[in-house]
Amino acid sequence: MEFERRRHRRGTIDLAPLVDVVFNLLLFFVITYNVTADPAIKVRLPGSHTADSRAEEPVVISVSREGSIYVDHEPAHLEQLSETVRQRLDGRSDPSVRIRADQDAPVGTLVRVVDAVRLGGCSAFSLVTTNPE
Repeated sequence: MEFERRRHRRGTIDLAPLVDVVFNLLLFFVITYNVTADPAIKVRLPGSHTADSRAEEPVVISVSREGSIYVDHEPAHLEQLSETVRQRLDGRSDPSVRIRADQDAPVGTLVRVVDAVRLGGCSAFSLVTTNPE
């Protein structure tokens, strides 16, 4: 009597469901990843031990090292700055301005920016600094 031998099949793993799961995980992390972009204007802020880290302010004025002025990332001229500030603050409930000036920016330019902000009708402005610690 001759018995037939069983043939053992080798087990295989179907990779299609595994690839689907990995792709879905990758897609989930890419979509939910929150990138906080720094402003495009490169400014080295001076240090301050009393630096305040509040949420976004309505109007941000940046002064670069070279003395260039930007209002909310848009180039601005010093001569029209007070009118630009007045337009940006029109109709806001909290008319405040943040001034981000490079630590190597000309002091005269910074003083003229502060004057333009005051002439624009805003007395509640602040200078943005970083905490050196």
